[in-house]
Amino acid sequence: MRFLMVCMQFPTGGDHSYMTTELADALVDAGHEVEVLFYDWNAKDSVAVADHVTANGIRVVRCAPPAISRFGELVRKVSKLLLGRRRAAAVARRHFNLASFDAFITWMPAVAVAPLVRQAVHAGIPYRLLYIWDFFPWHFYEIGRMPGGLLFHLARRAEERLLATFTAIFCTLPGNAAYLRSHYPVRADQRVIVTPIWSRISAPSPGDRAAIRASHDLPATAPIAVFGGQFMEGRGFEQMLDAAHAAGEAGSPLLFLFVGDGRLASALHARAATEPNVHVLPGMPREAYLELLTACDVGMVVTVPGVSSFAIPTKTIDYLRAGLPVIAAVEQGSDFPAILEHYRVGTTVPFGEIDAFWREAARLAIDVEARAAASEGGKACLAEVFDVRHAVAAITEAVRP
Repeated sequence: MRFLMVCMQFPTGGDHSYMTTELADALVDAGHEVEVLFYDWNAKDSVAVADHVTANGIRVVRCAPPAISRFGELVRKVSKLLLGRRRAAAVARRHFNLASFDAFITWMPAVAVAPLVRQAVHAGIPYRLLYIWDFFPWHFYEIGRMPGGLLFHLARRAEERLLATFTAIFCTLPGNAAYLRSHYPVRADQRVIVTPIWSRISAPSPGDRAAIRASHDLPATAPIAVFGGQFMEGRGFEQMLDAAHAAGEAGSPLLFLFVGDGRLASALHARAATEPNVHVLPGMPREAYLELLTACDVGMVVTVPGVSSFAIPTKTIDYLRAGLPVIAAVEQGSDFPAILEHYRVGTTVPFGEIDAFWREAARLAIDVEARAAASEGGKACLAEVFDVRHAVAAITEAVRP
């Protein structure tokens, strides 16, 4: 089959990867053809349209949304959405023969690519697949990334209308499938499929632990709790930083390491300047990051309270690949802790339990039996839950007549 994938993240450097690149590669490995419209939300609007083919034969057309920046942040965001999706639709018309595709894949928020969704319908692409990792606009409102009132109402209605045009909708957890049905109108003939996030599952090559730490100016012997990912709202930084402060006050040797980039980077660096047990490193290529993880001791996963849908933080997979146990604080009622407990790869504590969080992280970092169980359980969890081949199988189900 021929797939057109429209996404906002699709790293094109040879040493970078993401779930979108891994899914595209896995579809090609399964015998399908894939073309990608990479709608690069984070690029500058001056970036020209680029068209190239990856080493795996995937054609990628990259474009960037323009924005009006003179009238404040709200105007910039709204203009970027409205102008950007028009540009993406124009690029799609010029660079793709939409009628030649069998399936169209994109991610929520669908409003970000609304004209493209309508083009896919008008072109007669028979299978239109939507992945939901964060429920728009509910999640964005709950974490403070968009206001309520009229703007929220308009965004919700627009997203609901677009949702009706998809033949299959993918949710990451069973609880989210129920959330979808309770918050959005879902037609009886639309398939709702549960498929977790995915990745490659191979373990990184073991390196010299002391040398890796030294290369990043990290202490040679202190236990390290690591967070890797985007520095932005919804990642639970307040709880992790409060835990770091409490651990420091208690005299714990546990170091809290944050690796990544994003809007909250300056705030994290400011805390690192005043908290001796907080260290911040910039984002790095995936393989280098995985190597760094092998020199750490426990991975941190925190979402935020007051969010009504559930998440599987993508960083979990990299922690498991590196053989790390996981300390998590996630939404009450989420199916995610059951995965950690079933495979014995980590433990969860309630939101706001700062002392419990750092103490459990410190225990996992030095508990030899817990680390061995996490290493073995992680291999099984990766193979049975997070292997990208499961995502391909879910797509196969979604495009079955």
